[in-house]
Amino acid sequence: MKLLIWNLSELEFKDGKNESNNIFAGIANNSMKRFLFFFIFLSFGLLLMAQEEPSWSVKWKNGVKINRSDGEFKFSLGGRVLYDVMFISQDSRLDEDFEGLNGSEFRRLRWYTSGTLYRIIKFKLQFDFAAGDAGVKDAYVEITKIPGVGNFRAGHFKQPFGYEMATSSKYVNFMERGLTNAFTPERDMGFMIHNREFGNRLGWYLGFFHPAGNVGKFLGNQWRITARLAGLPVYKPDGRYTVLHLGIAAVTQFHDSQVLTLSERPEAHLAPKYANLKFDAVSYAHVAGAEFSFVRGPWAVQSELMFTSVDPAEISDALHTSYLYHAFYIQVSWFITGEHKNYSTSKNCYDIITPNNNLGKGKSGAWELAVRFSQLDLNDRDQNGGGMNDFTIGLSWYLNPATRFMFNYVYSDVFNTGHADIAQVRFQIAF
Repeated sequence: MKLLIWNLSELEFKDGKNESNNIFAGIANNSMKRFLFFFIFLSFGLLLMAQEEPSWSVKWKNGVKINRSDGEFKFSLGGRVLYDVMFISQDSRLDEDFEGLNGSEFRRLRWYTSGTLYRIIKFKLQFDFAAGDAGVKDAYVEITKIPGVGNFRAGHFKQPFGYEMATSSKYVNFMERGLTNAFTPERDMGFMIHNREFGNRLGWYLGFFHPAGNVGKFLGNQWRITARLAGLPVYKPDGRYTVLHLGIAAVTQFHDSQVLTLSERPEAHLAPKYANLKFDAVSYAHVAGAEFSFVRGPWAVQSELMFTSVDPAEISDALHTSYLYHAFYIQVSWFITGEHKNYSTSKNCYDIITPNNNLGKGKSGAWELAVRFSQLDLNDRDQNGGGMNDFTIGLSWYLNPATRFMFNYVYSDVFNTGHADIAQVRFQIAF
């Protein structure tokens, strides 16, 4: 820049044929130099302004990402389509009490938008159209980086409880979550504080909720307090991928002498609910859970154990003041093609799978084999809802990070009743 200005200062207008033009040449020379100086500085200023003005980018990264270059604004657009087909065969004993029919359904039809505003404000809005009507799944605002607290979220979202529940339905090992799902609280309206400690090796969550379901409105006295603590004693993302996850969670629910129902299907959403327990009036219910996950290269082991304690209200017909029920599962998975589970340190659960080679041009995508045993027992003294043992085999084909085909076989042994054989397939696109 200095060299350019110096050269401009040496500019002259010369006319060797007419010396009388020197005066006018000097005036023109000065005017030209001023103009050139003004033009250069104006251009340089505009260049700096252009560099300082944030730019926008639109790209595909497991969904549409719209980002501003200064990091102040970030937006994501995505959705999922999960289409299921199920075939079921019940023995004669189950046929007497339950109607098991073959069928198909859109298990999930979702569209969402999420993002960051002014660097510290996050939001998400997600609707599900699978039931024929739009239902609110996520609708919340979150303030991040609060000194001494971390993050504060308010609205409608998942309660912080359970490893499988924290894992998105896009990334769970099987088409349905294990039988512990009967006890796991899902989305409700409320607020939560959460943060990460020790270099993202420990996450804690604490929330207060009202049982609004997917309606988006609640009136009444019922409430829930939910907490989760999840840590990573071992986390080695480099080399041979190794992760050890341990976690605990608890929720206390005040039911205000209302009816409480616990029920579950045999890990197939179109199957009948073989376990059903109903209390006529409940004061409190308490759920406690323990989480375990270990990933070593293409192998992964995952397990959860949960207990539910139910305290009937004084007006209840139940004969005892407290009842205890349990559920658990253990599952093992193996990537035949050599990939590994991807653990999210920000969510303390599994995340998206990226095949080593997407389907196409002679490549086969990723293949994963998984087996699971799970149990649910809703029997205790005079309040019995039955239970079942499920054995499930799953084969997943990841065509690319957004497309997954699944096959599940479920053998369900219903306590003191009978058994069912269930075969189901899923065609999934999610981003």
